[in-house]
Amino acid sequence: MKNKYRNTDSSIKAGDLILTEQPFAYVLSSKEKGFRCDNCLEKGKVLKCSGCQFVHYCGRSCQRDAWNDHKWECSNLKRIAPKVIPDGARMLAKIINRLKRSDGNSYRAFYSATSFRMWKDLMSHYSDLKADKKRMDHFTSLCVVLYEFLKDISLPNTVELMGIYGRMVINSFTLLDTDMNSIGTGIYLACSIVDHSCNPNAVATFDGKTISIRAIQDMPCLDWNQIRISYIDLMKSPYDRQTELLKSYYFLCQCDRCMDENQHKVLHGAKCLNRECDNPVKIPWKENCELVRKPEKSDDESEPAQNGDALNDHDELEIKQNGLEQVIHCTECGTKYTENHVNVFIKTMEFTEMHLQNMQETSVAYVDVCKYCLERQEGVLHHLNVMHAQTLDHAFDALIQVQLWELACEYAEKLIPCFKFYYGDRHPLLGLLHLKYGKILLYKTDLQKALAQLKCSQKILKMTHGERHPLYKDQLLPLLTQAMLENS
Repeated sequence: MKNKYRNTDSSIKAGDLILTEQPFAYVLSSKEKGFRCDNCLEKGKVLKCSGCQFVHYCGRSCQRDAWNDHKWECSNLKRIAPKVIPDGARMLAKIINRLKRSDGNSYRAFYSATSFRMWKDLMSHYSDLKADKKRMDHFTSLCVVLYEFLKDISLPNTVELMGIYGRMVINSFTLLDTDMNSIGTGIYLACSIVDHSCNPNAVATFDGKTISIRAIQDMPCLDWNQIRISYIDLMKSPYDRQTELLKSYYFLCQCDRCMDENQHKVLHGAKCLNRECDNPVKIPWKENCELVRKPEKSDDESEPAQNGDALNDHDELEIKQNGLEQVIHCTECGTKYTENHVNVFIKTMEFTEMHLQNMQETSVAYVDVCKYCLERQEGVLHHLNVMHAQTLDHAFDALIQVQLWELACEYAEKLIPCFKFYYGDRHPLLGLLHLKYGKILLYKTDLQKALAQLKCSQKILKMTHGERHPLYKDQLLPLLTQAMLENS
């Protein structure tokens, strides 16, 4: 199926589909091997390819559909067995094969009636890659695998191969299932024209290997120079988002959301000691804790700090001239913090940071650890504090896994405002959160609340995924229908 694009530049409404595309090249993640079809990416009963015994298909139809792309790979996979080729090397091999043997260099992916992208149009960031030791080490390791794997193709020279690698790593999309979990990687030429923003006006969703770009904001016209999606998870501080974008895509994001000082106050905010006040209180909790990266000024642009400029990141910190005593207070109600309150906040932030890092490294959220973190955060961290939000997110997913529904509902209520703050009101993850919460409430026969949550989910997912997407028609609509019937 060819890519489909909106054939008019008239005004755009939120929910409008503006581009649908099939991948130039893609791979199913090795962790999904044996659970999903390598062609359609559907989860279910699959059978091994009789030739290579490596890839899997859900039926003969998918096997036939994939054969043109798989036949060259099949013999190579069989030859190196029982060795397993890494996902990155397999993707690189697929791209090289298409460029060498098929239409890779001539293929045009249209995003309008007259505009298209070709493989050569993708940026390789060659100079950035050469200066990136981690990426160069990865490239070198992939080359070793490729020389053994692709015996039947003469590989490009090192410069060309590095250009292909650069285009691959910079322009890859993460393939997502209906629960927004990563299941693979794909290259989409037309969609690669869309730039990043931490405050996007469009969203990319997947139905198998098919990508769709939909608007989530009204726009006066379709101008591809103004279409923005998010390349990364947004529930992070601007500094962490910028760091990830610099490492992965070699640019410093300076969008309005990253530079919004009103948001910076919340990110590591403490809860005000005055129960009637919801203002986040800013407490310095570790040295060199940057919330945002600002462009470095050249020597001739730099100016000496004046009128306390050096302290502008800690505007709740007053330094008295006699003794340099720190007095931290709420800028809204004036409530002051004692040294003990400050120490409790610092220790809570340090404890939370440590456990979030541990959970990120293991990709597992531990229910007891999350509960203990949240208990320590209660009354100490602001309810929109980014570490509190991340802990809630981990805890909610963990509780679903162990089927502790009562506590999952309690955390879902607290998580919804966090998702709205970090992702916005029209993000697929917010729609999915409402769906999961509504499903739990329906199971608990809390029917009115369930219906309310499912309707919130419908409003978002209809916009971000469309009415024909399996998440909307096969998961959400049956639950919504059940909730409506049982409420009547």
